[in-house]
Amino acid sequence: MKFAFLVLFLFAVQSVCVNAGTGSFHKDVKIHWGDGRGKIHDNEGKLLSLSLDKSSGSGFQSNDEFLYGKAEVQMKLVPGNSAGTVTTFYLKSPGTTWDEIDFEFLGNISGHPYTLHTNVYTKGSGDKEQQFHLWFDPTREFHTYCITWNPERIIFTVDNVPIREFKNSESIGIPFPKIQPMRLYASLWEAEHWATRGGLEKTDWSKAPFTAFYRNYNVEGCVWANGKSSCAANSPWYTQKLDQRGMNRVKWAQRNYMVYNYCTDKKRFPKGVPAKMKLSCGTRFTFLVLFLFAAQSVAVYAGSFHKDVQIHWGDGRGKVRDRDGKLLSLSLDKSSGSGFQSHQEFLYGKAEVQMKLVPGNSAGTVTTFYLKSPGTTWDEIDFEFLGNISGHPYTLHTNVYTRGSGDKEQHFTVDGVPIREFKNSESMGVPFPKNQPMRLYASLWEAEHWATRGGLEKTDWSKAPFTAFYRNYNVEGCVWANGKSSCPANALWFTQKVDLEGEKKMKWAQSKYMIYNYCTDKRSSLLSSFFFTFLTKLNNTHTHVYTTMSPFKIFFFAALLAAVFSFSAADFNSDVNVAWGNGRGKILNNGQLLTLSLDRSSGSGFQSKTEYLFGKIDMQIKLVPGNSAGTVTTFYLKSEGSTWDEIDFEFLGNMSGDPYTLHTNVYTQGKGDKEQQFYLWFDPTANFHTYSILWNPQRIILTVDGTPIREFKNSESIGVLFPKSKPMRMYASLWNADDWATRGGLVKTDWSKAPFMASYRSIKIEGCAHINGRSSCSPSSSWYTQQMDATSQARLRWVQKNYMIYNYCTDRKRFPQGIPRECAPSA
Repeated sequence: MKFAFLVLFLFAVQSVCVNAGTGSFHKDVKIHWGDGRGKIHDNEGKLLSLSLDKSSGSGFQSNDEFLYGKAEVQMKLVPGNSAGTVTTFYLKSPGTTWDEIDFEFLGNISGHPYTLHTNVYTKGSGDKEQQFHLWFDPTREFHTYCITWNPERIIFTVDNVPIREFKNSESIGIPFPKIQPMRLYASLWEAEHWATRGGLEKTDWSKAPFTAFYRNYNVEGCVWANGKSSCAANSPWYTQKLDQRGMNRVKWAQRNYMVYNYCTDKKRFPKGVPAKMKLSCGTRFTFLVLFLFAAQSVAVYAGSFHKDVQIHWGDGRGKVRDRDGKLLSLSLDKSSGSGFQSHQEFLYGKAEVQMKLVPGNSAGTVTTFYLKSPGTTWDEIDFEFLGNISGHPYTLHTNVYTRGSGDKEQHFTVDGVPIREFKNSESMGVPFPKNQPMRLYASLWEAEHWATRGGLEKTDWSKAPFTAFYRNYNVEGCVWANGKSSCPANALWFTQKVDLEGEKKMKWAQSKYMIYNYCTDKRSSLLSSFFFTFLTKLNNTHTHVYTTMSPFKIFFFAALLAAVFSFSAADFNSDVNVAWGNGRGKILNNGQLLTLSLDRSSGSGFQSKTEYLFGKIDMQIKLVPGNSAGTVTTFYLKSEGSTWDEIDFEFLGNMSGDPYTLHTNVYTQGKGDKEQQFYLWFDPTANFHTYSILWNPQRIILTVDGTPIREFKNSESIGVLFPKSKPMRMYASLWNADDWATRGGLVKTDWSKAPFMASYRSIKIEGCAHINGRSSCSPSSSWYTQQMDATSQARLRWVQKNYMIYNYCTDRKRFPQGIPRECAPSA
């Protein structure tokens, strides 16, 4: 008997395209190429598949041509390693000066997202590409893709979310497709020479045949026949345009998921986007992001805030907004927050509500939805949404208390349900909440002392009042009254459990989005005990504050203190010299902090005073924020001479909003060519993060915040060179490399943003100092024989699966005669 919550990440969308699925592949299309690789799977003509193997792809086309229309289809793309494949759905006219409107889905290697490529051609001229990643996995389920084409605009939508609008701007000289009738096409074909990472990733034919599915095809349009168009000009799509809500959704999609826009490609258009093309780009967007958390879509929202709850605190800051009692808001200012509670208590039940959280800078705020019994040995089941600074995600904090004891925290950034299951394990002595009736509560309050980054980020009261919205509240439960429970034991939720599909989704959510789990925190009890003692001795008058903290909150405080202590131990004055930059490199705060800057005249850099033959070096770095395109920030080891050894961390800057690329390499005797590149799973400009190089006689391990991202083993036994005889110095620098660093040199450094600055702190070197031709080293040091255990290997695989974007070991285009020897599994 479980209390089941379900939370979905839901975007309320404009009804741009609603797939009615009234078409039939049997009567509306023909499979016009593929030699049997395209198949209709059912008698009603609702499902069609296209397949691709090394001999051929396949495709279909509509029987009719159209001059304007709305075309939609549901698609499920090729799963797994789809690199080099292209799945399409598009409109196109015949001839050499054709018109065309494109959806093209560019495949990728396993674990990496598809790229949705859109374009508009008029009279044979395109060059109006916009590309997107999607906010879901397009290979797991069917999703609806729609093209609306009328005389005034073209609208591209995905699951009813408009992602692009191309307006008719003929009045300012921009061609628009409006004269040539077009047929609808779909295909699955091979384009490995360009489709995936510009052709670097090739099609893996061992995975063939590749198959994509189409269903619920439907076209409403002006059929073109015998030189005339048959069209109902009063059809809604014929005059359709985006209202303000739709425009906001376009802005949201383009802000969060657009990965290329011809309108902003200054490398492609070094003198500026041509005037006519620029006009077609429209005005610059100011973006608005809405977060909407919703309950299971099948729920019947029978509840009413008027009759089911009371706003029990907040002095008017909580308000029911409509007569039906469907919408309620809670607000928070410097004086008070607010909250509501259910009139009734429940012993078991299913409670759901739709929520829209505080937008913008919500740091220090906590928005809640939870169940709780009264008393000092209470039971409680929590959803707490911990706010953050603008542009950073909320943390969803969940917990279960039984008899006043919680400490069962799991934290997520939400993107799926179910996210957590807490089973009744009383048979093993684990308490479970089953005796105390609970009331449902919701609140918005201030907890800046712990909520955001352990209290480091405070509430910005200039943004107050903060407001969160609740709607469609509903509870189905066993009402507790007069000491008895009135409960329909045959209710579905009463015996509900997570089925196999639900377990898969939960595993996915926890592997992708869980950021804390008490079950895996081996430090929690130790830190709690240590810091409770420490804090008690520090100030007995405040002991009560800490005794009420959970281990997670104490852990936050412990981490903060640990960071302070390790920070104070670093000293750049004793360990390094600022080697170049004419004053652009500065040691600050009595040797605790070092900054490097770059302007148009010069960059800057520093180096260790000592050389080392093997060692472990840790450095905390905060990278250049904002538009860092063209800049390179480094931390590396290097020996002298023309046949040098080198071990590299290089951080390649990018345009604002796009991620840094972490470039790693290993050189031996002047030869490198062992590049691996990664994105990071955090913003490296917001805070300091620890980057470490471990170099011993058997391996090199590169780690980020304690997570190994790369291991390069000593494989001299199979003829692979390994750096082990030349002492190396530690270097760091910030310099300009806009001829190659960002998108291969396509994006240049914006000097109007100079000076650029990167910060370094907490340098720690444990190594074999090399002085006067001799190495002073203790082989008993743990790092000297360190290797990766099973847990580290698993974390390494996780990083390389989810964040690696280039690996020389898999680049068969670069190594057509075979991959390097050290890349073989046996190595």
